[in-house]
Parts: sequence; C-alpha cells; structure tokens
Amino acid sequence: MDGTEKREVIGSKGLHYWQGRAFFSMGILYLFYYFCKYNLSAATKDMQDDLGLSSSKIGLLITIFSLTYAGGQFLNGYLGDRFGPKRILLIGAFGGVIVNVCFGLSSTLAFFAAFWAANAYFSSCGWAPGSRIMFNWFPRQHWGKWMGIFNALCYTGSFLVFPIATYSISRWGWRSVFFVCPAFLLVMAILYCWLGKSSPHDAGLTTEWDSEEEKFVSEKLGKKDYWEALTNRKMNLAYLSGFGANFIRWGILSWMVKILAESISDGGFGMTLIAAGWITSFASLGGAFFSILMGIITDKVFKGSRWQMISFGLLVGSIPLLYLSKGAVILDQPHGVLIVGLAMFLSGGLIQAVQTPLFDLPGDILGRHMSGTGVGIMDGWMYLGAAFAGVFMGWWLDNYGYGSGIQLMGYVGIVSGLIAIPIQK
Repeated sequence: MDGTEKREVIGSKGLHYWQGRAFFSMGILYLFYYFCKYNLSAATKDMQDDLGLSSSKIGLLITIFSLTYAGGQFLNGYLGDRFGPKRILLIGAFGGVIVNVCFGLSSTLAFFAAFWAANAYFSSCGWAPGSRIMFNWFPRQHWGKWMGIFNALCYTGSFLVFPIATYSISRWGWRSVFFVCPAFLLVMAILYCWLGKSSPHDAGLTTEWDSEEEKFVSEKLGKKDYWEALTNRKMNLAYLSGFGANFIRWGILSWMVKILAESISDGGFGMTLIAAGWITSFASLGGAFFSILMGIITDKVFKGSRWQMISFGLLVGSIPLLYLSKGAVILDQPHGVLIVGLAMFLSGGLIQAVQTPLFDLPGDILGRHMSGTGVGIMDGWMYLGAAFAGVFMGWWLDNYGYGSGIQLMGYVGIVSGLIAIPIQK
C-alpha cells in the first residue's frame, strides 16, 4: 500500500469484517491447539495399563510439559510483541503437529518426556500472541467480552477433545489420539496462513479508538519494559492468583478422567472411560459459558474492573469441587451421574473462567503495547502452578487417595480467590 493512501477506519461500535476474520480465525486455530495439549489426559489410563506406568510417572510428563510451557510463555509473549503474533502462532501450530506424531510413535518414558517437552514449547506459542491479536483488533471497553469469547473458544477445544479422543482410543487404541487430534490443528494452521492478520495495520486499516496504533506496530520493546511487566505489584497479585487457578484447572483436566474411570474399590467413581471423558468435558463446557458471562459482567457491570469476578469464580467454584471429594457415594444418590456432571460444570467452569478477567489485566495495567508480554508472563506463572498438578498431584493421589486430591484443589481455589481481592483493578 502507498504510504500516502488513506486507510479505511474501523469504528469503535459494531463488528467490522476484518475484526471478525482476524479474531475468529486466530481463536479457532488456538481452539485446535487444545487437541494437541489434552489428548494425553484422555490416553493416561490406557497408557498406564499398556506400559505399566505409575501415576507419578504420568505426573512427571505433565510437570515437564507445564514447566516447559511456562518457560515458553515467559518468552513467547515478548517475541509475539516484538516480531508479530501471527508468525509465532504458526510456528507453534506446525511444531505441535510434528511432535505429537513423534510422541505417538514412541514407547519409552525418555522419548515421551522429550517429545512432550517439545510439544509444551510449541503449545506456548499460542495464548499470549493470540491475546495480543485480540487487544490489537478491539477497543479497551470491549476487551472483557472478546477475551471471554477467546476463552470460550479455548474451552470449546478442551470440551471437544475428550469425547473425540476417548472415542478414538476405544476404536484404535491410545496411540491414535496423537495422530487424529493433530490433524485438526494442521488443517486450521494451513487456513490461518491466508486468513490471519496480526493487527488492523497489517490488513491496511486503522482504528478510531487509538491514535497511537502506528507507534505500537513499529515499537520494539526493551529490557526495561519486560522488567516492568515482571515486577508490577498488581500484576504480581494476579500472577499468584492465576498460579493457584491453573493448578486446579490442570488438576481437573489431567486427572479427572482417570479418577472417574478408576474402580470404586481403588477409590475412583467406577465409570466407563467414555462416560468419564464426557463428564470431564463438562468442566470445559462450563468454562466456555462462564468465560463469556464474566467478560460481559466486567465490561458492563464493573466498567473494566476485573478483581471481583476473579475472586467470585475461585471462591464459589471451590464449593462444588469440595463436594466432589466425597467420591463414588455421590453416585448412590438419585440422579447421581447428573449431580457429578453439574458439579464438574460449575467448579471447572467458574475456576477456568477466571482466566477472562485475569488475562485482561495486562492490557489494563501495562498497556496494549506490552499486553502480549504481560499475558505471557502471567501464563508462565500459571503453568508453574500447573506443574504442581503433574508429578506433585500424581504423588499425592498415589499416597493419599483421589478424594484427598480433589479436596486439595478446592482449598487452593479458596486461597487463590482471597489473593485476588487486593488487586482492586
């Protein structure tokens, strides 16, 4: 485009064609990232039965994933801000497909660990760059709603992966999920090469809500900017609250299929694998529903203040989780399966949905030009929390039982909800 040519202006109201195209193509691409992150959770029980792996060893893979993912998040949000979020998103998508296939062809713990660590890094290329794209395409007063929709797309991915993965396992064995699930991501990554744009500027447009858009496009962040994002007091409260929230999230998504499918004599709920997959997916369905709701409430009711919904989601979401710690006796009640599903919908949904207000905070506090960096640091801290849902939770389940593990997650939720109150933003 000629530098003197007048660009079309995107207004603050309504939804421009390019906003919809850029946002939803990015969001659907990231939805399929989840097909390459949570397929291991669905395969856990059959892998253990086939290869004789303990819960602690499976937990080690989860911890390796979480720590590598956390390290990648600390880096990739910054790289997305500096070099363009679309580029980083595509590197993660194509890399994730390759290493998932390699994982499915492996048979030893060492190879599993190496390929799952690589998968973690490529998976970490999605969230922070995707959030930066959302911040680029929408005005601040609508960030809550669109972050909620972005989260809902993520949770739709984790909702869909469990039924698809458990069906694939029932037909072709546990290895099949590392070939079937990545195929979805591969197709969408190819489409995104054409559909996606990082910002209105990249599409030859400008916006009426930010006169400094051109500055942000060309601005290169430095070490001082990164240090500010890392040490900001209110952001550190958010990082700590997110640490606990993601411990619970990964505790649910990594272990609940196994807990629900284990025999009652071993402390589980005694469900079939497919039923356990469906029930666990209700947590993500709830996450999608409550993410949109929380985003709208933060925009419309609290006028961009986020801490209220963070605390509410964690504190209230912990109650049904503590109820689930009673175990299989719940199924003896009338409509017991429905009660378990509803508890999973509420607890998993509310606790996961706090990501909507949490991930709006970097844009609010640090500004759009450092939003991807802040989101990356936050997700890095959150996946340090997720690391404890791996080998630590596996050890806890091996030594103290499934009910105690669920109860632990509930107590962490209460503490995390209280930590969010002083943010006051």
